[in-house]
Amino acid sequence: MSNPLRDRAVIVGVGHTPSSRHMGKSPMRFTLEACTQAIEDAGIDRSEIDGIVTVGTLNELEVLQHLGLEGVTYHAGPLGGGVGGGVAANAALAVAAGLCDVALAFVTMEAPRPGITYNYMGHNGARGDDAFTLPYGDGVFMQHFAPWYQRRRQIDGVTDEQIGAYVVAMRENASRNPNAVWREPITMDDYLGSRYVADPLRLLDCDMPVDVCGAVIITTPERAKDLKQKPVYVSAMTTGQRPRPSGIFWHDYDEMPYKWAAKRLWSNAGVGPEDMDFAMLYDGFSPLVLYCLQDFGFVPKGMGGEFLGAGEHLATGSLPLNPHGGNNSEGRSWGFGHVCEAVLQLQGRAGERQLADVHTTMIGGGGVVNSSALVLHD
Repeated sequence: MSNPLRDRAVIVGVGHTPSSRHMGKSPMRFTLEACTQAIEDAGIDRSEIDGIVTVGTLNELEVLQHLGLEGVTYHAGPLGGGVGGGVAANAALAVAAGLCDVALAFVTMEAPRPGITYNYMGHNGARGDDAFTLPYGDGVFMQHFAPWYQRRRQIDGVTDEQIGAYVVAMRENASRNPNAVWREPITMDDYLGSRYVADPLRLLDCDMPVDVCGAVIITTPERAKDLKQKPVYVSAMTTGQRPRPSGIFWHDYDEMPYKWAAKRLWSNAGVGPEDMDFAMLYDGFSPLVLYCLQDFGFVPKGMGGEFLGAGEHLATGSLPLNPHGGNNSEGRSWGFGHVCEAVLQLQGRAGERQLADVHTTMIGGGGVVNSSALVLHD
């Protein structure tokens, strides 16, 4: 069945703040900076925005007010999960379906500081899954994900050096990204010497919480004809979820919801994984790319480690991954930095990071219990 929404929405503007451990500005201020940058990059008047989609620190309606917009005909959080990719997918769906003509999609993240934390052990309540984990000291993301990674290693024989090859490459990519929080190159020895945060997950496998906002403008192909930047077409957008909201009590640590996001992705897009010139795969924890690679069909099941170990993820490899450094080195944006970078690469505006002769890409977002995916082309 053909996809009636294929190529009915385009991304025409990008805004992205630097990623910083502490930007010294309020989240609203740096969010407005990124959104204004995206609006100006697209060459539209902000009064044209009639759709707004986000997830993260700020409420989209507060941003609407601060941008001075009179109102919108569509607003929402992430579609079905997948966070950054799901936000962009939601906005693209709204435009393609005629619910709005010009959508602003953004994600704002705020680094931990007093009163803001990612550690769930700072309270006395232990409801739901927490009742089975918090009393035993299992209270943060890294601890929840470590058994998944351990299972991947047991099944596939994934090695430290294979994952290390990915992390080292991300830091090298980030050295050419002025928005990245980690820009100093590292060696394999640096990776292997980094401490465990939850065995077998190392410190350098984890993305860094940062202050950051990324934003894009999405509109119709017709409106894009008169705008500044070359439009990037959204060929397909999907999300995926299994009927278990818990990553701890998930049915099978051998597969993630990427598998369900992939069920209709390629048929909706009219292309396959073999047609991608590069891929933007979510890497809040570096081993997540192993699941993305296999579940979206880029490698045979269980071959993700060998793919990374052979350097196929490099700019010179068969499928370059995350030329901006990924969340692993750019900083935690819940995958929205992947969206911004994908657009810049397809527009030929990625500067020192620009890949040669790229026209089509896939963005995979989310992980553990939810996922999203988009296919873009120029």
